[in-house]
Amino acid sequence: MAHTIYKNDKGKRLKSVTTIIGNNLGWKTGALIGWNLKLVDQGLNPRAELKKAGQIGTLAHNMVEEFIKGGSVILDGYEAEVISKAKIAYYGFYNWFADNNVEFHETELKLVSEKYQFGGTFDAICEVNGKLVICDWKTSNSTYSEFLIQLGAYRQLIQENLDHDIRGAILLRLDKEEKGVYEEHHYKIKDLNWGWKMFKLLLKIQENKR
Repeated sequence: MAHTIYKNDKGKRLKSVTTIIGNNLGWKTGALIGWNLKLVDQGLNPRAELKKAGQIGTLAHNMVEEFIKGGSVILDGYEAEVISKAKIAYYGFYNWFADNNVEFHETELKLVSEKYQFGGTFDAICEVNGKLVICDWKTSNSTYSEFLIQLGAYRQLIQENLDHDIRGAILLRLDKEEKGVYEEHHYKIKDLNWGWKMFKLLLKIQENKR
């Protein structure tokens, strides 16, 4: 999947939310090293498995997006295992949608912060059971604090560019192994404020790198 390119009003290319977090935080480094060693012990190629996990996540996101838009997903070029696990994750989203009263306001919207000079694309703004929230779908095996930092940065993008009174966020972790299983993590405004505070520190680190 091609990377999204973000540019400011002067045409300068900007780094994305996920790139800034990935390049400057490192909180998951220990877990990733452990994951790599576990794969090696099992005789698997960590690089190939990481690529496969990325494809599963991308395809599951596409399935969710097409469900919202009423379209269909092209599966050509994907391995059978990738398709199977993406479908399992998608069914988790479908169950969450069925379990709640959900109205979608924005999906996959690409935004830029002219004030802080970064870009990002969030999964959705939804009204869930009467509350307007940022929604983010994850197919990771666990949840991490950096996800909240990501959501805090997305809220800043929304505040700068859109007229939405965001009241919180929902991180939906979609299981890739057990069909229809999901974990719903709710965050309040104070949590998003913490995430934004941390992201601003990462912006300073990025700015001062040599």
